[in-house]
Amino acid sequence: MKSTKEFGWQGLRLRIPEEWNLGKVDGDAKSGYARLDDEQMVRAEIEWRALPVGGHVTVEDLVDRYISQLEKKAKKTGLEFSCQRRARFLSDKRWLEGCSYETFIWDADFRAYNLARTHPTSRRVVLLRILGRHDEDDASMVRLADEIFRSLEDEPRPGHGVYWGVYGVDFHMPVDFNLHEHQLRSGHIRLSFERGSGRDRRLVHVHRVSMAQMLLQDTDLDTWYRAFFRKDLKEVSIETKPRSIQIGHVEHEGLVVSGVPRSRLRMLLRPLPLVNPRPRQYLHAVLWHCEQANRICLIEHLYRTRDDEGGLVDALSRDYACHTEETTADARGDVELASGPQ
Repeated sequence: MKSTKEFGWQGLRLRIPEEWNLGKVDGDAKSGYARLDDEQMVRAEIEWRALPVGGHVTVEDLVDRYISQLEKKAKKTGLEFSCQRRARFLSDKRWLEGCSYETFIWDADFRAYNLARTHPTSRRVVLLRILGRHDEDDASMVRLADEIFRSLEDEPRPGHGVYWGVYGVDFHMPVDFNLHEHQLRSGHIRLSFERGSGRDRRLVHVHRVSMAQMLLQDTDLDTWYRAFFRKDLKEVSIETKPRSIQIGHVEHEGLVVSGVPRSRLRMLLRPLPLVNPRPRQYLHAVLWHCEQANRICLIEHLYRTRDDEGGLVDALSRDYACHTEETTADARGDVELASGPQ
């Protein structure tokens, strides 16, 4: 692979070609699906399932079922289908030591290079396939599949949280936070995580907003933030302070945001509905303008108890990679990127 980037979702991590992007996503950490596309076609598909507790399911059984389903689909559509089980195209198998796995290749309307693997500590089975056209060079596709398969990680690296990498959002989240919601638009990426419940519930929102230069052309970061997120901030009284945000070796113009719940009396004096559906929450956030990527980045932490922020936002921002040396400015509009429940 020439130019590459890392993709991370629900604890899975891969190094993929730069031009591949998330096209569809579904599920959660226990069971899900993600699809990666280039400008022409689907290039990779990833499926994962938690292994049943106390049950015994072999990789061979799972591949048998998968191949059987493909054969049935091919028969219905009139496609010729063939499959080479236990295909030997990996250049090095040492990274698979301790895992149960199988590699296989199937041919139908496309050629798919597949790896099915279970990991002894993640307790998940992962099926990863790389798709190529029949007119593409087979040796090149084998090398590409081999490189991507060897990059597969299915658990956090020692000393790090869960890696998330999609559309320029690149960071590690503590393992006890679960993905709550996501919005994947080229103009506005938002990943929301939660931990705990009741008074112990915490929410973290990680945002990436495109076309920063245009958005900030006639205003400043503070004014833009208050206007862009006015609905989210209507129940919080905020203060902002300018701060330089250092990401890697580059300092960015930024803000620190502190928010406290608005008074209950003021909330009761608002027009209907009289009952406030949202719990009273405190807010701590940082946002900055990344000129290299032409993006505004924002990390918000919402929590129920005063003085309970715990430095989470600062830790996340230090680990956030908003740009690389190869980053090109993002000039895309606000359109849907990945389909699936959000």
